[in-house]
Amino acid sequence: MGFLFASSWFLLAPLLAAYAPRQLFQTYFNLFLRRHARRLLNVVDPYAFVEIAVCPAPAQTYGLQPVAFTDATFEEVQAYLSGTCSREDARELRAEGAKHGDGLVISVKDGEDVADEFRGVTLWWSSVTTVDGPTGGNHANGNSNNQERRCQRLTFHKRHRRLVMDDEYLPHVRRRGREILFANRRRRLYTNNRNLDSYMSKPWSYVDFDHPTTFETLAMDPARKKEIVDDLDAFRNGEEYYKRVGKAWKRGYLLHGPPGTGKSTMIAAMANHLKYDIYDVELTMVRNNNDLRRILIETTSKSIILIEHIDCSLDLTGERAKKKAAAQLYDPYASTVTLSGLLNFIDGLWSALGSERIVVFTTNHIDKLDPALIRRGRMDKKIEMSYCSFDAFKTLAKNYLDIDAHRLFGAVEEHIREVEITPADVAECLMEAKHGRYGEDASMELLIGELKKKREEAKVAADAAAKAAAAAAKREK
Repeated sequence: MGFLFASSWFLLAPLLAAYAPRQLFQTYFNLFLRRHARRLLNVVDPYAFVEIAVCPAPAQTYGLQPVAFTDATFEEVQAYLSGTCSREDARELRAEGAKHGDGLVISVKDGEDVADEFRGVTLWWSSVTTVDGPTGGNHANGNSNNQERRCQRLTFHKRHRRLVMDDEYLPHVRRRGREILFANRRRRLYTNNRNLDSYMSKPWSYVDFDHPTTFETLAMDPARKKEIVDDLDAFRNGEEYYKRVGKAWKRGYLLHGPPGTGKSTMIAAMANHLKYDIYDVELTMVRNNNDLRRILIETTSKSIILIEHIDCSLDLTGERAKKKAAAQLYDPYASTVTLSGLLNFIDGLWSALGSERIVVFTTNHIDKLDPALIRRGRMDKKIEMSYCSFDAFKTLAKNYLDIDAHRLFGAVEEHIREVEITPADVAECLMEAKHGRYGEDASMELLIGELKKKREEAKVAADAAAKAAAAAAKREK
């Protein structure tokens, strides 16, 4: 029956076009023939198309801040095609520099197709250039402006529409594309700017982050390192868990211990392990709670938000309000960030903007911090960075001298168990001898000499403390 209707249509169409008014012709087609023509088209061409176009550039705003286009779907699809789809059958390819990092993004040129297989279904991608409608200009004079836009076109059989559009394939493409973009990008170390008087002001400046430290080179007890790495991995893979329990996908770490015990090195190792950016917040440059909220909004997911020496950054204990009011009398630009504002920054409603972020505080004096600042739920894991152990020394010996054993290791172990020496001091001894090209023996002897010196200093200090205690007891009698 459908075939008879289609045959009649092809016979009658020229007559209707010649003698019937245009409006009557369109009405007749819409009422009687459109459905049958669509069925015939489905038989002849059973494929559907989806085009994903590059996001347009911001329109001119004449001095106002341009609208920020954040849709990265085209870039994600392009990265997916560059890193996943087979390109053996494509003869002409296009190579472009990655937007972030030093890599290349490979894509097919217009007219080329590549095939992808997903859940046993074959789909085809092609690169095309479309022309948008007029975007301005004098149409009367024929000077309309048409804008060309690059698209990635996906072709698939119509019976797979639900698989592609609603269920799995396109979300899979975007997710995998984001992973590739994230892995290839150049990571950054951000610091906040002081002047945020207008919304045109940029809250962050950055440099490329190329710190070489990893957990393999971090001087720490191996069991404690493994515990930290496992905790970081659990956080990174915990998106579904955080959704299920109804919590923002973030985690707080407090690193505390004496100077030189490796707190900053630990942060670099965490960032390198997770491949996260670092946002180094200098609280003394944040004028008020509103600015603090603004710089938080401008941070990205997959990042570490760092506040070093939290006990020194702001006066968050004692009579805070009085001291801040007095400071502003002399310096109108002095920070008025409050403890309440900082707590909202960590785990208030504003902290839930974005996801997959780690907040890290460091301090040399944990006893000086307000208990409300470091309670569970804000600082989820407290990591004590202690003095150098023998296991940590062996890591440093491997790093600086490239040795796993030495005849003087026993002497080092004997002394290092009885003195308090930081990993930074041990590393300095090993590096000093190595730079002087004295060899492994000289490096080990220099370190043993430093350990003996600290042992004597500790003994003198203990004797002096004992004498002072005895004198105080005698006075009390």
